[in-house]
Order: sequence, then C-alpha cells, then structure tokens
Amino acid sequence: MFSTITPGAHYFGSLVALLTTENPDGSTNITPMSSAWSLGDHFVLGLSSLHQGFANLIRTGEVVLNLPDEAMAGSIERIAMTTGSPEVPREKAGMYRSEPDKWSLAGWTPMPSETMAPQRISEAPVHIEAGLENAWPLDEGLHAVQVRVRRVHARHDLVLDSGRVDVAAWSPVFYTFRHYFGQGRHLGENRRAEQRFPGRGRPRAVGGGAGILRP
Repeated sequence: MFSTITPGAHYFGSLVALLTTENPDGSTNITPMSSAWSLGDHFVLGLSSLHQGFANLIRTGEVVLNLPDEAMAGSIERIAMTTGSPEVPREKAGMYRSEPDKWSLAGWTPMPSETMAPQRISEAPVHIEAGLENAWPLDEGLHAVQVRVRRVHARHDLVLDSGRVDVAAWSPVFYTFRHYFGQGRHLGENRRAEQRFPGRGRPRAVGGGAGILRP
C-alpha cells in the first residue's frame, strides 16, 4: 500500500557541501548546499541564480567543494539562512539576511587553495577544488552546473596508505527533508569496494544488478 504525497522538498538524502567562491571584492563566500552529484572527475551542482555563490562561480569559473563532517552541522545551520549578496534578493526577503562575514558567524578558518582563488574551509575534512565546465538553466531560476575536479585534499587521519579516504573514519553530513544526519551504521559493501572491514568475510553487494552503483 502506498500514499501519494506532496513533500515540501525532495531531499531524500544528499551529501552536504559547502561551496567557497570568490566575491567581486576578492573575499571568499560560503554557500551551503546539498544538490551535488558526482560521476568520474565531474560534479553536477544544483544551484539557484539567487545565490551569490552561483554568480561567483559563473563569473570566475572556480569553486571549492568543502565536505563537512558531523561536528560542523550546527555551524552550517548558523549560516544557512544568510546570503553573501549585499542586498537580500526579493525572493529571499523575510527569510534570509545579508551576512558579509560568514566565516566569523560559522566559526571557521580560511586556508589557501592550491589551484584557484577561493579559500578552503580548514575545519572541513575534505576539499575538492574544481573548475567550471558548463551550466544549464532549468526552471524558476535553478541551474545545473558542471564542474571538473582539479585537486582533492583530505585530512591526514582520513587517508589510508593507498591514498584513498578511510570510509570507516569518514563521517559526512547528509541533508534529508531539511534535517541534518550523520552517516548511519555500516550495512555492507559493493563487490568493487577497495576497503574491507575485518571479520566480515566476503562482502555482499549492495542493491541489485541494475548497475546504479557503478561509479
């Protein structure tokens, strides 16, 4: 038995990313978002044209995806309803407020990137420097933005000898129906997983054979 519903949002469970982009005055803006999808060395970002981060990315062609961990959830929410635009867009009036210094509000520390101007968030365990490839308008001011990864940084304690991220130590933040969640308990592994957990024997596949877990 199923019910037909009309949810207020369609975030069934997406990874939170903090986009850092360069403002026209050379400062770095922070845009929390949860519509980021990866394939190979590309990311597709779902962004509104109302975001200062979108305008910055289109203008400069540069962005850093800072991936937070569970400890940063409260700080993310502190800046969630702020905009880096000097004037709050009419569509955001009453909900958002202009905040020129999101760094201080969140309590985060900037650090330089290696291949581009936007700074990285030092408290975030993973940083992905990426360059603009393409952008497509959708509807109601929404855009799909394609970027290509240039460089990836991960905190030392999360990196295995193989150079991969230790998925047992990594605790990303997910956004589900406007709620923040940490990574749940381990349920199994895809047969192509590079990391194995002791005592689990042969890993069982996650999902069916349709290939949706191919990336």
